[in-house]
Amino acid sequence: MDRAVELLLADDAIARGEPRPPQPLPNWTLLTRVPPPMLKVQAPPSVVDYRPNLRYVRWQGGEGCWGYSLLAVWDIMNDRACPFSPNLSLNLGLFVHRRRDLWEDPPGSGKGVLTSPDGRLHTIDIEAGRGLYDSLGVTTEGTEITNPTGRWTGGWTGEGLDEAPNYRLRGPILQVPPKDFTSAAFIALLASGKPIQIEVPQHVIAFVGYDVGAKTFTFVDTLGDRGHVDGFGTYPFSSIDAGSHAGSKFGRAFVIDPIPPRPVPAARIRVTTPVDGGRRIDVHLWLSIEGSSAPSRQIWPPPDSADPSRRLHYTVRLPPEVIWPPGPGRRVVLDLYHSGAHSEVGGQLEEFTAAFGSHVIECAQLANGPMVFGPRTHARLTIP
Repeated sequence: MDRAVELLLADDAIARGEPRPPQPLPNWTLLTRVPPPMLKVQAPPSVVDYRPNLRYVRWQGGEGCWGYSLLAVWDIMNDRACPFSPNLSLNLGLFVHRRRDLWEDPPGSGKGVLTSPDGRLHTIDIEAGRGLYDSLGVTTEGTEITNPTGRWTGGWTGEGLDEAPNYRLRGPILQVPPKDFTSAAFIALLASGKPIQIEVPQHVIAFVGYDVGAKTFTFVDTLGDRGHVDGFGTYPFSSIDAGSHAGSKFGRAFVIDPIPPRPVPAARIRVTTPVDGGRRIDVHLWLSIEGSSAPSRQIWPPPDSADPSRRLHYTVRLPPEVIWPPGPGRRVVLDLYHSGAHSEVGGQLEEFTAAFGSHVIECAQLANGPMVFGPRTHARLTIP
């Protein structure tokens, strides 16, 4: 590719306080900025595939594709910068989106000030794109589980406020200039480590790779892993260059610039249920620390969810009372129970790993292969 691609970096005009005409925004997370300086990507590889960095495929449940696709991009970038980063939660995003009465002034303006319980003030300006992700930050799944039916699950928690500053953007979400809505520009962005959030008709998805030989981009949807192929589909290069697919036009495209998170003690769990009737929503998971007086923390499922997905590949922060490394008397404990609420088939637990930075400990009980479980059964595993 012989042309430079404009990658979205610092917005000097906003920094100087220069006025900018309002941008039409269909929702509060898709934000625009002035086109930035240039970045050249030389000889991009023929294949880029970030699917291995996105283990948790979210299910939308009717609302929030704008947020879930953004978190897919963010999860990939966090995992590349800091392996074993917990999956991000949309709980605060839905909370702020739905409870505008707490910060909009005047009502309907899309502008105001949000005060978090720790006393910090956050200027929320939808048009300028500031306030939540670059100031407040976001929490993680397991700490504040997102309810994928679109109902935020309770607002603020102390534990969530403590961790939110570790997961922030350097600035507002950035729009790819319309002139660079091309397959060549998207290839260059993906090759430079930038997955792309993109508006399609009545939906928002994330491009997470490409294959030059097949002339396709790989995307992740928010339909769970029963959509497309394990949650991933493709769009041809030609559709991007034409700006439409099957007669429907694309909207805008966006990238983000996360601050690399610091490592935290985390657990990664992989559960699979059968193709015929299995659902991950039937699998209930709790984490606790042996010897602690704190109650076990339920990390899955979200409340009142009907998630039809089969697989759960989940990374969550360990309870705050963990002592690293875990050892006798202070082991990390995973409790698993299959409720049988939606199916009479069980599944198998394929992974239970604890990690903190480069120190990784695998569950010895899975050393000889996955643990098979049936409906309405309980299992307890420990690390070490």
